Amino acid sequence: MKTFNILIIEDEFLIALNLKQILERNNYKVIGIAKDSSSALFHVQNNKIDLILADIYIAGHLNGIETVKLIQNSFDIPVIFLTAHQEEKFLKQASQVNFLGYIVKPYFEETFLREVKLAYYTILNSHNNISLKLTQTLSYNIQEQSLKENEEEMILSRNEKQLLHLLVVNKNRIVLNEQIDSLLWHDNPVDDTTRRQLLFRLRKKLPQLNIQTIKGVGYKFISEELL
Repeated sequence: MKTFNILIIEDEFLIALNLKQILERNNYKVIGIAKDSSSALFHVQNNKIDLILADIYIAGHLNGIETVKLIQNSFDIPVIFLTAHQEEKFLKQASQVNFLGYIVKPYFEETFLREVKLAYYTILNSHNNISLKLTQTLSYNIQEQSLKENEEEMILSRNEKQLLHLLVVNKNRIVLNEQIDSLLWHDNPVDDTTRRQLLFRLRKKLPQLNIQTIKGVGYKFISEELL
């Protein structure tokens, strides 16, 4: 089995630990357990994640669906939701995000593994063509978040890489300053100068990309070649 990295978003530790043990016994790799939106964002920003398992109710000011929506604004990572019977009405909110299914608690291990296995094959098939041609010489792998020029990998800083990913997955759409701040600086106060300096460095390394500044609002990557 190809390495399949899973993030668990669950604030009940014993439930999360049980899920982790089941997954690891069946050769899946659990990257981490997040109890709230902040820790979930940290894991996503610092690891390659293939699938998220998220409880609908978690600690903090964002619930599981809102947390996944925030993540998917920047990262193309599908999710399976964990829900109790009385919470099924909240699954209507899930239509706003890329979710592959849901598992009702309490769950049987066999049912749980069947859903994860189905997600594995769905994701595997969807990633057969994930290298996007940004220009004649530049290609970007969304899953690996790697950039190549004429097949040679380019080195970007962590923040440059995160900003490029955000712009590419939102191509031809405005990426708000608030989205950038949330992803790169965890909502800590950031002035316009810091953002401009980061974009200046990215443009200097990648002058062939058409990145527009929407004054006071955000940035937009203009491309006619991406999907």
